[in-house]
Amino acid sequence: MAMSTLPEDIDRGVAGATSVLVQRANEIRLQKVNWPSYLQSQMITQEDYEVIMAVEVPGQNRQILLNSRRLQVARTFMNLLGHISKDQTIQYILILVDDILSEEKSRVEIFKECARKNRESMWSPFLNLLTRPDTFIINMTARIIAKLACWSREPMDGSDLTFYLTWLKDQLRTPNNEYMQSVGRCLQMMLRVEEYRTIFYQLDGVVTIVQVLSTGKLNFQIQYQLTFCLWVLTFNNAIAEKMNKF
Repeated sequence: MAMSTLPEDIDRGVAGATSVLVQRANEIRLQKVNWPSYLQSQMITQEDYEVIMAVEVPGQNRQILLNSRRLQVARTFMNLLGHISKDQTIQYILILVDDILSEEKSRVEIFKECARKNRESMWSPFLNLLTRPDTFIINMTARIIAKLACWSREPMDGSDLTFYLTWLKDQLRTPNNEYMQSVGRCLQMMLRVEEYRTIFYQLDGVVTIVQVLSTGKLNFQIQYQLTFCLWVLTFNNAIAEKMNKF
């Protein structure tokens, strides 16, 4: 099977339907945020209020807004993620970000353009969210990062990439991780990219996957995901040769 034929989406079909992250997201999506109260208490600006009210509803208006005011949409999301502390609201915002990226992969560039214009890192706001205690937030953030890293014209690199791949690797070892399937999905996406495979191997990613698989405590879906990750890593000949010792 050629690498180009492998699915890029994190969740598809039955796997997506059974994902704890997807199920929770569907529940949270129905719990609308009271944006007027945020505006009245001056926790968000009038501009951010207008943008988020328009962009949270799927359909033509969202499409028009993302075409006509794309950078402002990205800026609004970054503002909200940076200034709101309530977990439930952060969860909802992250779901919206994930939704608009899933609708159209090219939208990942909106966030990169916004960061470049403001001379900021696109990655820092999301990587910072990985340190929060709420498990839904960190795993939805990880899902978004995977899409940004894999669908953008410019790959993730340097310390940002190392931090993210290390985070994913550590999540594999987290006891009783109910989001293990989501972690596996992120790795399945990331390891499609040659540069990411190399760094993951250097971080002892193969050793980690083999050790986790050897516990015999994983369900079939996660076993498949991690085995898939090992297989994809063999697309790198140097890694494949070193993996023969396992």
